[in-house]
Amino acid sequence: MFKMSRLFTILTVSVLLFQLLPQNSAADMLENSRTLGVLFAENPEEEIEIFADESLEEVKLLIPDDTVVEIEHANDAVTYVRYKGEKDGETAYEAGYVKNDHIINIEEAEEFRKKRLEPGFDLQAYQRSKVKQKLDEAQENKDPKTPETDGPKEESHSEKNMDESSTEPPSNTEEGPKKSEGPEAVQKSVNLNMMPKQEASIRGVALQAPTNVYADKDKSSEVLKAYSQGHILILQPLDSDWHLVFVYVNGERLQGYVHAKDVDPLVESDRLEGHALKQPVAVYEKPARSAKVLKTYNYHQRLIYRAFSSQWHEATVYVGGKPKTGYIHASDTGSIQQSPMVRGVALLAKTPVYKKPSKDSGTWKTYRQGHVLKYRSYNTNWHIATVYVNGKAETGYIYAKDVESAEVSPTSQKGVGTKETIRIYSSPSTHAAAVKSYAYGSILQYRTFTSAWHEVTVYVKGKKQTGYLKADDVNELHTKLKGYAINKTTPVYSNPNPYSAVLKSYKRGHVLQYQGYQSNWFIATVIVNGKAQTGYIRTKDVSPNAPMITGYASSDPTHVYANQSKSSAKLKTYNKGHQLKFRPFNSNWHIATVYVNGKAGTGYIHKNDVSGSAPILSGYAKKSPTYVYSQTSRNAPKIKTYQKGQLLKFRYHNASWYKATVYINGKPRTGYIHKSDAGAATEISFVNPYKVYTYNHMVADIKSLQKAYPDLITYRVVGKSEYGRNIYAVSLGKGKATTVINGSHHAREWLTTNLNMYMIEQYAKAYRKNSKIKGYDARSILNETTIWFIPMVNPDGVTLQQQGLKAYPKSMHASLIKMNNGSKDFKRWKANIKGVDLNRQYDAGWKTIAGNVGRPNYKSHKGKAPATASEVKAVLKLDAEIDPEIAVAYHSSGQILYWYYKQTGAAYHRDHTYAKEIGKLTGYRLVYPGSNPSGGGYTDWFIEKRKRPGFTPEIAPYVFETNPPISIFSQVWNENQAVGLFVAKESAKLYKARKQ
Repeated sequence: MFKMSRLFTILTVSVLLFQLLPQNSAADMLENSRTLGVLFAENPEEEIEIFADESLEEVKLLIPDDTVVEIEHANDAVTYVRYKGEKDGETAYEAGYVKNDHIINIEEAEEFRKKRLEPGFDLQAYQRSKVKQKLDEAQENKDPKTPETDGPKEESHSEKNMDESSTEPPSNTEEGPKKSEGPEAVQKSVNLNMMPKQEASIRGVALQAPTNVYADKDKSSEVLKAYSQGHILILQPLDSDWHLVFVYVNGERLQGYVHAKDVDPLVESDRLEGHALKQPVAVYEKPARSAKVLKTYNYHQRLIYRAFSSQWHEATVYVGGKPKTGYIHASDTGSIQQSPMVRGVALLAKTPVYKKPSKDSGTWKTYRQGHVLKYRSYNTNWHIATVYVNGKAETGYIYAKDVESAEVSPTSQKGVGTKETIRIYSSPSTHAAAVKSYAYGSILQYRTFTSAWHEVTVYVKGKKQTGYLKADDVNELHTKLKGYAINKTTPVYSNPNPYSAVLKSYKRGHVLQYQGYQSNWFIATVIVNGKAQTGYIRTKDVSPNAPMITGYASSDPTHVYANQSKSSAKLKTYNKGHQLKFRPFNSNWHIATVYVNGKAGTGYIHKNDVSGSAPILSGYAKKSPTYVYSQTSRNAPKIKTYQKGQLLKFRYHNASWYKATVYINGKPRTGYIHKSDAGAATEISFVNPYKVYTYNHMVADIKSLQKAYPDLITYRVVGKSEYGRNIYAVSLGKGKATTVINGSHHAREWLTTNLNMYMIEQYAKAYRKNSKIKGYDARSILNETTIWFIPMVNPDGVTLQQQGLKAYPKSMHASLIKMNNGSKDFKRWKANIKGVDLNRQYDAGWKTIAGNVGRPNYKSHKGKAPATASEVKAVLKLDAEIDPEIAVAYHSSGQILYWYYKQTGAAYHRDHTYAKEIGKLTGYRLVYPGSNPSGGGYTDWFIEKRKRPGFTPEIAPYVFETNPPISIFSQVWNENQAVGLFVAKESAKLYKARKQ
């Protein structure tokens, strides 16, 4: 068996090198470096390790399974190969050492591919079978003419050479077979030169850390090379104390010596079976206890393995679903009869001890969860224990899964407490009494006990006591911990001393990383001026748990998302300045609990959407008067008063009050505004359409609306009236397409100004709230279109109609009374201040307007020439600047809709379609064309000159020569509320079509 093991490793390569291509000599193959083999992993799709040198300590690269390589040279453990791959899209060669197990004769590759798929395939067993096959073939090929004798043979010269040869494979020297000698010489080389070298070589495990290779057979001689514990070495025994070994140092092959006690020779065995004798039993990556642990098994578990050396077994374990070769120390396994007495922890609330190894038998006794028991293994499923019942010792049995065995050889360790409070329990159960507690960051000493518990010694009231610490509550001392700053300012000190310099400070909730240092202190690395520095944090200044933070919504609006993504669902939305409670979650997100439909849910707030201090908010007085109080009480003195709609500045104070700074007699004072008295623009109404709405009301409201919706509303003066009043145009929206709506061409029709202004505000609110008006999506429409309003075309006439002669100087009274046909009652006034009817001023059929009054009058005077009135010039100026797609001029009264002025064909059908839709929205009757329509109106001009749709709705039930009553406004709004959005939506379509 031992002989076969030694032969196996080198013949694997020898067979490949010398019988792969029998028609060539070995010297020829090595000389040309074109011997090919295939590298296979034990399982398909796995990768194969290529090492930097034959020590197999450093993995150079991984190459795919089933890869053809060129073989350069080999020894009995590893082979130097070259691999052709790709790097940056170009062919590149890599070279290195591979374990011989992975090399397959290229002619046998297909057979191997099939064999590997068979159940229970073992790569090493396969290679051993191939070696045996080659040896058998070599035996059969011996010269049949050579008779065998019973007596001892005379030692031949070649046999003597075998005994004295080195452990290296044959090199291309003069002693090797010559190229001209043919296949028979190659076969002889295999049989005569290679076989004796295998007899002299063994493999062994490095036992020391490190295991040295000496220049001479003397431990005081020069160390040529050192190997890590568990490394496999190729050895040639020399005597009882020393082995010969060849090593490569800086590329040079040197002869060295390893002391026999520093290595453990490998052995060969069939499959063995045993049980874990310790808790736990580790399977190591290398045959060394310092090696990485691949897997662990519990005390008494059944194990399958093969003997590897006198101190180690070899086993196959599955890690992540993949088989791995590992090593178990021989002292950790044995027969069930060798099982030592161990301690274990009861896992059940009532852990029974049975009378027999069967759950159907009666129980002697039960123990509470966490009780520490003593037992030894009985079989795979049961432990055996001695219990006392009524003072009498009885043999009992404990089901293996009902307990967790404690470590047989516990280690003493030092760690750092990782929980807010670290409790020490009287027994290994959280239901047991806590005998002592420690603060976060405390440095603790303990002994390993079970996977879930450590054992500690504590002093309670001066008495020594054994306690138990949860394994999850402590980490190794130098483990990196994540915690949170819990103070308003958390300093990092230059030394573990609170009086030392502060290197850096962090705000409450900041995520920090650090390590345990000593009780009361963590150690951390901080960056100061771009340089890393070591600092110290007091344990009491940080916590493993994220603190609850009070912050404020800084975005308007601020969303709480379902996941850590702004594209996820929005659970809840808050206005800017709203006070929020949350905990830090990671570098970009906070976590919060929100209530949706009365149910608590977890949501996430982006860190950029909140701030630590209350932002200055803008709001508006919601009523008249709105008070600022000296204290947070409505009974406190009032220090200032505001009117409804006035702009206010304040900060969040608490759930019911805002805090504001107001100026009284030029001096600042702190005051408080009740939250119900102030709000966002969408919570109040600036425009009150249910009153006589004056020019001054309109101007104030235009300015207030622009401040309330600065991203949506703008205004500008487009001209002046004949009396010198500014004529305002207001834009609403963000789109390139435009439409225009105006009102109050006629003085007594000022209710259309109410409608214009109310439309502006309601559309702005709908946009901000992302709501709809009669099914029209205000936000999407106003993102594509801009509506321009001239709410009051004729401010002079409106003022005269509403206020009478008192609104103007006495010097004007006589002429105004004359134009009013001698009456001082101006309720019927329709014209501008100069007696010109503005809706008869536009150059569309102006010369043929019917019913013209030939002099300035309260109505029906078209003026001396078209477009000479200042107000009409302002309308046309805006029209030229914005190039609207559709025009709407509101008038009163009669609940009818004018839409036609001499258009024909496609334009007629287009405008008629629009008119019918507006008719449906308003309920107004369409006025169809007569034989000769009178012109001069704004929409007449718009239709004729621009060839685009224009509409003149006459709002309100008909009234004779006066304004419609205020009481009718609700009906007017209900009828017309969607008209502006409809024409804006259609304007966007017309604009897009026109630009294509």
